Amino acid sequence: MSIKMENNKHLQKFGGSWTEEKLNMFTEYLDAYLIALQNMKFKKLYIDAFAGTGEIETRDGDHQLIGSAKRALSSKKQFDRYCFIEADKDKVEELQRMVDREFPSLKSIVNVYQGDANEMLINIINSVDWRYNRALLFLDPFATSVDWSTLVNVALTKSIDVWYLFPFEALNRMLPRDGEILPAVEKTINRILGDESWKTEFYKKDMQMNLFDYFNGDKSERFIKSADTEAIKEYIIMRLKSIFPCVSENAKIFRNSKNAPMFLFCFAVSNDSIKAQKLAMHIANHILKKSRK
Repeated sequence: MSIKMENNKHLQKFGGSWTEEKLNMFTEYLDAYLIALQNMKFKKLYIDAFAGTGEIETRDGDHQLIGSAKRALSSKKQFDRYCFIEADKDKVEELQRMVDREFPSLKSIVNVYQGDANEMLINIINSVDWRYNRALLFLDPFATSVDWSTLVNVALTKSIDVWYLFPFEALNRMLPRDGEILPAVEKTINRILGDESWKTEFYKKDMQMNLFDYFNGDKSERFIKSADTEAIKEYIIMRLKSIFPCVSENAKIFRNSKNAPMFLFCFAVSNDSIKAQKLAMHIANHILKKSRK
């Protein structure tokens, strides 16, 4: 879904050729989600934690893409409430203008929040009675913006389906081969992964002791990075499974033009109903597997 270029100084510029594929995959699930829940008693919420302006200009193209917020509003079937979160004041204003201009009939059920995604998302979660509501959450963060504690709060609702574009490349850059990780970087990794178990998953003892160091009295243990792309992917899925009752094994790795892994597109279900899990996973896995072809 692309649109003609317009002069908009607040337009988001990021991503690559995979950006549209990501958005199309998410939109396909969103449409199926609304159909699946159309005859159920629950109120349906859409939450976009990094909503932007509603439109995106990719770095490697000369056209705009319709962003996730605008796609959600454009769906043939509607949610009962839309919650858009954006940290940037100018983007918030542009997003609100887009809603007012293009979706005036939905204004009364659209809430645009300015602030930190983690804080705003937890505020929204705490304001909803999840016995009577179900939600679809899209987490498409800037770098390492999503805290693990936020994901825990999402999982505890037992009512939210979540698509999370995990910052694979950002994590990988923080994992040097020699295992010499600065305290501040270690703190960031713990914040996005929840604990320190990644250390033993991604690193092993370096058995090739440098003889020069040995004879100079340095007998301290050294570690070397042992995890490849697939191992890191499996670990991220394993961590999500530790808090969500159902997580797709088919998370998709998006790569750049040099085939380097950039993001891991994950899907998780917080609902503890087996029936709900099966339906959600059937739809999500169909979309994820199809994307491999």
